[in-house]
Amino acid sequence: MTAPRLPRTKPQLDLAKAAALFAVPARAEILLVLEARGEVSAGELAALAGVSASTASSHLAHLLDRGLLAVDQRGRSRVYRLAGEQVRSALESLRLLAALSSRER
Repeated sequence: MTAPRLPRTKPQLDLAKAAALFAVPARAEILLVLEARGEVSAGELAALAGVSASTASSHLAHLLDRGLLAVDQRGRSRVYRLAGEQVRSALESLRLLAALSSRER
């Protein structure tokens, strides 16, 4: 006999949507590059993440809209950085989770 299903409640914070911001490999690489280097231009981020300029631009706009990045205009270049310590902490937490999930069982 199975236990009755309880109605699902909608969480106040949607953990899945937040995690999805980090789930795309190119997006994760962009975030890790910014974590390591501080400020990086859009063109350099595209090259370092191994994606086209248009793909990088799309990911950067998505991360910027969601509040994970900040941007400054410097002449004709846009220079990106992590939006704050919370983003840096989230990356560190994900790094620890990734290490846990990759251990042999």
